[in-house]
Amino acid sequence: MNNTTEQKILNAALKMFAQKGYKGATTMIIAEEAGFSEKTLFRRFKTKKNLYNMVLLSNAEKFKEDLEKTVFVDKDFDNPEEFLDHYIRNLARGYLDNFEFFNLSINEPNEVLESTMENTVDFIDVYLKNKIGNPNIDYKVFGLSISSFLFTICIEKYMGRTYLDFDETLDRFVKHCTQIVLKF
Repeated sequence: MNNTTEQKILNAALKMFAQKGYKGATTMIIAEEAGFSEKTLFRRFKTKKNLYNMVLLSNAEKFKEDLEKTVFVDKDFDNPEEFLDHYIRNLARGYLDNFEFFNLSINEPNEVLESTMENTVDFIDVYLKNKIGNPNIDYKVFGLSISSFLFTICIEKYMGRTYLDFDETLDRFVKHCTQIVLKF
């Protein structure tokens, strides 16, 4: 089996796991979505659990690489507002560009990513602390608050709901986060 076959199966599995959850995404549905037989799927991945873990690991790596290129940049910013604008907008874009994986990693069991997620929260804590530098802020809570809010509005955009304007909401959120940082 070549890498193209494997990648098609992984892409189909990500889509089906994200849409139907781990239990609802059967190997038959995944194989059909990929355009292969279940036999081909099992020949490469052996079990559904192995396939699921491979989907998580390969997409976690892609997500990490995307964020390293766009969000966690080694750049000096002139002020907290410029930094937060960059950080929040690019993080939102990263969530949208990788939404199926991000949603899956939040909503489904993923022991395989547990330590990665813990390390990411710790990394964001230190990153925000270094970029903003205000000793009065709990950066772990601040980072999780930003991520939680962005996840919420990204769900709405991904689902095509229009009761809020994504860009306007993002603008207001950046402004509010900046006010919080400057007032503490």
